[in-house]
Parts: sequence; C-alpha cells; structure tokens
Amino acid sequence: MTRSSRLIPLLLALALRLTGAEPATMQVLMESGSQPFSYLNDQGRPDGFAVDLLSAIAADQGLRVEFDLRPWQMVYADFQQGRGDVLGLVAWSEERAALMDFSLPYEKLVGGVYQRKDRPVLSTVADLAGKRVAVIKNALTHEYARHQAWQADIRPFDSFEECLRSVENGDCDVLLGMQLVTDYQIRLLKLKQVVPSELNFPEISYSLRFAVHPGQKALLAKINQGLYNLRLSREHDVLHERWLGPLEPQKLRWHDAQPFLPPVTVFFVAALAVLLWQRRLLRRVSSQARAIRENEERLQLVFEGSQDGFWDWDVTSGHILRSPRWAGMLGYTLEEIGGGRKSFLDRVHPDDLPRVLADIKLMEEGKDHYAHEFRMRAKSGEWKWILDRGKVVARDPATGNPLRITGTHTDITARKLAEETADRLEQKMQETQKLESLGVLAGGIAHDFNNLLSVVLGNASLARLEAAETPVNAARLDSIVTAANRAAELCRQLLAYAGKGRFSLTRLSLNELVTETTRLLELSISKQARLEFALAPAVPAIEGDASQLRQIIMNLVINASEALGENNPGTIRLATTVVTLPRPGALDSGPVAELAPGEYACMEISDTGCGMPPEVLARIFDPFFTTKFTGRGLGLAAVLGIVRTHQGALQVTSTAGRGSTFHIYLPVSQTQTNPPFPRTETASAAI
Repeated sequence: MTRSSRLIPLLLALALRLTGAEPATMQVLMESGSQPFSYLNDQGRPDGFAVDLLSAIAADQGLRVEFDLRPWQMVYADFQQGRGDVLGLVAWSEERAALMDFSLPYEKLVGGVYQRKDRPVLSTVADLAGKRVAVIKNALTHEYARHQAWQADIRPFDSFEECLRSVENGDCDVLLGMQLVTDYQIRLLKLKQVVPSELNFPEISYSLRFAVHPGQKALLAKINQGLYNLRLSREHDVLHERWLGPLEPQKLRWHDAQPFLPPVTVFFVAALAVLLWQRRLLRRVSSQARAIRENEERLQLVFEGSQDGFWDWDVTSGHILRSPRWAGMLGYTLEEIGGGRKSFLDRVHPDDLPRVLADIKLMEEGKDHYAHEFRMRAKSGEWKWILDRGKVVARDPATGNPLRITGTHTDITARKLAEETADRLEQKMQETQKLESLGVLAGGIAHDFNNLLSVVLGNASLARLEAAETPVNAARLDSIVTAANRAAELCRQLLAYAGKGRFSLTRLSLNELVTETTRLLELSISKQARLEFALAPAVPAIEGDASQLRQIIMNLVINASEALGENNPGTIRLATTVVTLPRPGALDSGPVAELAPGEYACMEISDTGCGMPPEVLARIFDPFFTTKFTGRGLGLAAVLGIVRTHQGALQVTSTAGRGSTFHIYLPVSQTQTNPPFPRTETASAAI
C-alpha cells in the first residue's frame, strides 16, 4: 500500500472528528484477556460482557462495529495517538477525562488486594513495605499505586494473567486488581496460591465506561442513547446476568430434583394464581419504578453539570444525606464528612455561625426558603465561600415544624475573591485620590502662608534694629519672631507632606544617621524609655536628604516615647536591615507591594506603648489629625511626605495595648560601590 493510500483513511477519520459526526463503521479498541468483560474466545473472536454490550448498542443505533482486542497498554497507547473511534473498556479518572470524553457508566468495579496464601497475612498498609506488588501497566490500579507512600516495589505487567501468575509462582508477593475480574481469572486459570487478603482499599472504586476522542459528540450521544435504551428494554440486565452472574453455577440433575417436584408443582399452581391477580399491579409498579429511575438519572445529570452539592436533611432523625460533590468541594469524601448536622456546623466559620443558626431558626418558625453565604473550612485548612440555598419540603401538620429540608451548596470562592480584589482596588484609588488632594491643598496653603511669614519675619527683624526700641517692644518683637518661626516650621512640614519641600541628595549611611539622631534625643524622650538598637553590620548606602531623614527618626522616636508615657517603663527599638523586594514567599501588601523590584534599606522603629485602635490607625497620616491635646497633627504627615519624596514606602502595624511598629523602606544607592561602614553591634541603653 502506498503512502498516499494509507493517509486517506486517517484524513477521513480526522474530518469526522472535526465535524463531530459518528463514523460509518465504529472501530472499537478493547483490552484482550480481561475476562469476563473482553477477551478472544477459543475461535479467536471477541467475546465478553463489554463486547456484547457495545454490539447491542451498535445494533440499537444502526451502527456497524469492528473490534480490535489487544493488550491494554497497546490499545491505550493507540487510542491516545488518535487511532480507533471507541475505547471499549476504560475506567474514568480526572487525568483521563482531560484526554477523552466518557459515556455514562455501565458497570462499577471495586479494588482488592490478593496475596500468596503461604505468606504472612496483610492486615495494614504498613505490611506492604518491601513487598513486590503486581499491577497491570498503565491501568488505574497502576496509577493509584504510584501515588501511594507504601515503600513497596511496584511491578507493572503487560497482561492481567501475567500479574496473577507472578504471584502464583512467587515472583511477586501481592496483586492489586479489581475483585470481580480477579476472582474470575483465578477460577479460570485454576490458581491455587492466590487468595484475597484482609487489607482493603475502599477508595479504589471505578466505574467502567466507553470513551471517545474529544469532539466526537454525535458518536458519544448515540452510545449514551443506546445504553439508555438497553436499560429500558432490560437487555442490559440480561447481558449482565449472563456474564457477571454466578461464575460457577451448579448443574442441577433430574434425580436430584425429583423429591421436590410435587411440592414445587403445588406451589407453582398457587403462585400462578397469585401472579395472574397481581399482573396489573406489577405493570403499574414497573412503570412507576421506570419513571423514578429515569428521573433519578436526569437529576444526577443535572447535578453533575451544575457542579452544585446536594443535601437532604431529615430533621426528625437528624440525618443529612449529601451528594459526593457536597463533600468534594471541601476536599473530603462522604465517609470523612459523616451524616450528622454537627459535621456541618463544626466546619462553618465562627464569625458566620450565628447567622447560619439564625436562618435555621427562621425555617423552624415558618420560613420556607432561604439563601445565605458563609465560609466553611476545607480539608486543606483554607476557608471556602459557600452559597447555601434551602427549602422546607415537608412540615408536621399539627405543629408546623419542618420535617424535611433540602438544598444545594455552590462554591463561590472565586467570585468572593474577585469582589474582595475589586473592593481593595477601589479603596486604594480613593485613598490615593485623597492623599493627592490633601497634598495639593497643603502645598498651596503652605506656600502662600510661607510668603506671608517672610514679610512678618523681615519686618520684625528690621523693627528690632530700631535704635529707639524699648525693652518692652524688644520682648514683643522677639515673641513675634519666635511665633513666626514656629509657623514657618509648620509650613515646612506641610510642604514635606505635599512632597514639595527643599532637599539635597547625598550618599548616607543609615546606621550612622540612626546613631547620631538618637543621641540628640536622649534628653527629649521619657526617662522610663529604654532604647534598643539592632543595626545590621553592612547596610548599603542610600541617597537622601540628611536633615529630612533625621526628622523622620526624631518624629517617630518622640511619638514612641509619648506612647510609653512618663511613668510607664517600656522599650523603643531601632533596627536596620537590607531587603530585596519582592521577597520570595512573602505576601507584601499596601505601599510595599507597589515598590519597584530591587534592594532596599529598611529602618524599623517600634515601641511597647499603648498602640492604636484600627479607627485611629486609618487616619494617622491625615494632616491636622492628632490624638494629643497639644499636637498639631503634622508630624506623621510630614514623615509620609518625606518617605514618598525619597521614592520609598512606609508601613505601620499597631495593636491597642501592645505597641506600634513603623517600617521605612528606602532604595539603596546605585551610583557607586558602597563605602565601608563601621560594624555596629546590637546594644541597649536605659534612658
């Protein structure tokens, strides 16, 4: 066959998948040697429950089918490479769901552990340590075993028969497989040494399905419709009983049945009369059961599509029936959650619990519907936002108390996080606009007021030079000059807050600046205050205005001293270090998060004083806001303006009754190599 002739079928199959149409002949890849689901019989033809089931589906939907039975790893690899139309014997998993589309389940398998009967009994997971565990290569049991911390030797084999014989012959100690298939194969191969162990893994539970390539919606729809029709016509049950019923039915001989024939005949005649009488009733019950089953399947599909968790609370017994999705959105299984009300209330956030209990109380008092949002603790420890909607579906006619309440849980964590992010951005924009407006206002007022003060100071100075001045007038002029100078200092602080103050940049050592400035403050701070220094030995130089940076240190240290009080002993701590932003693994927020990446010299000034409540902390940088009787409310405003002028950031944390901590981040100098600084040891002094 030429290369072009081989490409034609592949191109036709690709075109069918792109259009979503079902192929004229459905090519099915299926595992061989997986009795009783799929295998090659003595005539070399495909046989088994899955083979017959898919053949019946094809006949019901008017499709032709061709089977290709080979070892699992071969057909699985071919299907992943785009060959075939249907993978006929595959268990669902999240990893596979990303690679293929699955039909409705047609059988459920439960995993089991088997061992040699002459070996010590396996009763705990710890007994698997050092054991040779046989699994089918690339099967779900193989995937499960690879993710377990058993400290066992996992040995994959190409076929299930090889797995069984490896345990039978002593090459492996343990087999991990599906119980139904394993029991069938043990009897088929007449193995004597392989027996079930006491170790169970209830979490290994898989639903068998048919899989198609992504995009094959038309073919998947026909397979699902065929499965549905076979269940309605009971043909699925016939095939299930044929292949998956008793694996070794006992043969009944005629002479064994002869003693029971007379009573059976009498019973049969009586039963026939009863059956004829019940025939109409049974038809009605069958119709109702079929309708209920169809409704349950539809409801299950609806909940799977909506990703909501369902719960049903029997108020009288206190038992709550929950769907797997209800527990899954919190990272639990239904077994871990339990069925009581306490398991739900224990996971509700303490701040939200009173509101949840209040809504439940309203339901008891007559309210029929409710919807509220609250946080629940997931298995990982994080808090998930849940939208809980409930409805009373049954009440006691005599008392009116609810007997049954049903509802749904929806995970709205992503929406809540988005809302919180939007709120933070809005708050930051408002804060930025407020600071800009205050800065412009403060700068304008300070500039004009400073010009007026220049006139006052100039004329007062000239008046003092008049020869005819009296001592009384001289004292008055001195008071005018002193008051004008204080007003000028206020103007300089306003200009500093507005970022319009005069400053000259020089290369500075932050450690030397802290040491020099605090020496000047020793007589100004409380006698009960204790200064502690923790200055890093090699902080890089910064570029800044020395006088303005001294003002930062003086304002913050004096504020810390005032927070301690005159009669309360306490500690004022000054520390320096160098940090690289952003810090790996740190969740920096506020002004620090807005700094450009790079190295920064950090100065920390903390105290053990009275601290600040949240409402005060939110306003400490507002001009003219103060909690002091004699304060002007410009000290911290000027500090913030100076830090921003130096392209830095200021971060404050405070707790009422425990003290406050100020972190000032200033960019290190990039102009030349850092000069050497004298090593400053951590020291403390009592003032």
